[in-house]
Amino acid sequence: MSRIDRSWQKFQNLRMNAKTGIFRGVRKAEDATVGHARRFILDRWGNVYEARRNIGIWLSGVGLLIFIMVAHFIFLRSGYVDIAPIRGGTYAEGMVGDISTLNPIYATTASEIAASRLMFSSLFRYDDTGSLSGDLATGYNVDKTGKIYTISLHQRALWHDNTPLTVDDVIFTLNIIKRSSSGAPNSEGWRNIEFKKVDNTKIEFKLPSAYTPFPNTLTFSILPKHILERVPIHSLREDRFSNSPIGSGPFKFSLLQRTKEANKHTVLHMIRNPRYYKGASKVERFQLHTYSDNESLVAALKSQSINAAADVTSDSFGKLTHDPRFNGYTPTVNAGVYAILNTDSEILKDASVRSALRYGLDIKRIKKDIGYNPLSADLPILDSQIASLKNIKISQYNQDKANDILEKAGWKRDVSGIRTKNNEKLILRIALKKDNEYEKVAKNIADQWRLLGIESQISITDTSDPTQNFASLVLQPRDYDVLIYNLSVGADPDVYAYWHSSQAVARGLNLSNYKDGISDDALSGGRSRPKDSLREAKYRNFVNRWIQQVPAIGLYRPAALYVSLKGVQAVNSDMRFILSTDRYFDVQNWTVRTNSVYKTP
Repeated sequence: MSRIDRSWQKFQNLRMNAKTGIFRGVRKAEDATVGHARRFILDRWGNVYEARRNIGIWLSGVGLLIFIMVAHFIFLRSGYVDIAPIRGGTYAEGMVGDISTLNPIYATTASEIAASRLMFSSLFRYDDTGSLSGDLATGYNVDKTGKIYTISLHQRALWHDNTPLTVDDVIFTLNIIKRSSSGAPNSEGWRNIEFKKVDNTKIEFKLPSAYTPFPNTLTFSILPKHILERVPIHSLREDRFSNSPIGSGPFKFSLLQRTKEANKHTVLHMIRNPRYYKGASKVERFQLHTYSDNESLVAALKSQSINAAADVTSDSFGKLTHDPRFNGYTPTVNAGVYAILNTDSEILKDASVRSALRYGLDIKRIKKDIGYNPLSADLPILDSQIASLKNIKISQYNQDKANDILEKAGWKRDVSGIRTKNNEKLILRIALKKDNEYEKVAKNIADQWRLLGIESQISITDTSDPTQNFASLVLQPRDYDVLIYNLSVGADPDVYAYWHSSQAVARGLNLSNYKDGISDDALSGGRSRPKDSLREAKYRNFVNRWIQQVPAIGLYRPAALYVSLKGVQAVNSDMRFILSTDRYFDVQNWTVRTNSVYKTP
């Protein structure tokens, strides 16, 4: 055997010995492990049973200690961490209505007015207390005659295309509104008012006579002159601006999306205006969803297609607020729902009969049936506008006195219990627009008056039906004895339009045809007096006369019923609006998102 062969043989023997040694070592380790497992675990398992009580106590103690530590951590964390609203997200608000134009001077429906508030600015607007507050205007001065007003404007306001907003835009807008050919709804009111540019930040108005509430008329939206100055006035409504406007408000137009659904669902998409002069909004996007009816609106909220629903009916409000997913709010509106009595009616031209109708109504019962406990509206002017009106007492419910007045007026009960006079039955025609809340009110009134021997015929006009025009069929001809109607009182106590005899015409708003010289003098004097004390005296005289004459019965103040998902921060019940759309006063501070945030010390 050669030397090489012998070396190879030794190497093979060495490799075999190594394998054998390794296998032997592994086997010994395995045997040792099994032995230890048998000795220290399997052979002693019975001891676990004997020590189960001690083990259980030990495990329970460890578990309790862990629980205490976790609870302590959570408790301490709650001291410096809170759930709070944060920026971002999309606010999707729904309401009943239609959007046929986005040009604010043609806005008539609630949803069109809402859109204009979100995308456009005005000189003034109403805040969440119902007070007039500057928007583009930083202030105003009025001269000693009460006829000349000078308004100062913000210098930082920009249009959504970053063009500066100036006095020229205000003048341009006023010239459009003033021209009857523009078709603007309120052009008549500007016919005798002059205005001119003082400088780049001031505009002057000259009135034909002193009119203290004039600043309240300056809440119209401002149009961009540089966009519309070349558009013919007669083509303004049809211009593309009406579908894709450029405004100066907190949100910029993005898209108007119309669906082909049966409920006429329309969505106005808007995005945050980062250069808004009052600060960029906290939400990134705002969607205004409109529906043809309340049922579709409620269904959208329940499916969470929207974050909030505005101006829901009282029935829906009651049901939604019992759902733990939602919060309900009842901000009051500066308005009153009245039973307006037609003083030209053959029966109601007798003031004593009108007085009996008031005595025969339990207003508390009417308010209770509505469902959301509204405030009272006993007077034609709100006591929140003139504090001293709270001291004026109005006749309270007294059925016996109502019956006595009717008897003395010659209205006697017949065998059926209905009152008659000169062979004429005491039958009152009650008119109202189709509305669940108003229908409840009308039925309640009819039931109460029936106890007095008065028969009622309730006539309901469905304003969603294009063939039923409530204004032309009911209001203008005064085709009713009693009208259940909402009168928007406004921010100023000037209610000339509703109760002055000059407004008792077909197109006027004196819906009771109330004519009284003493009231006329008080109303005319109240709107022209510059001092609050003088105005208050005039309006107190009017209110006292109104109570004596009973041209209407105050029922309650309506609320802008608002429902939103929990976590949404926007409207609250302490707010007071002139119109429901005044809720957008601080829309830049609304939020839809929440998150854990550290508290500041």
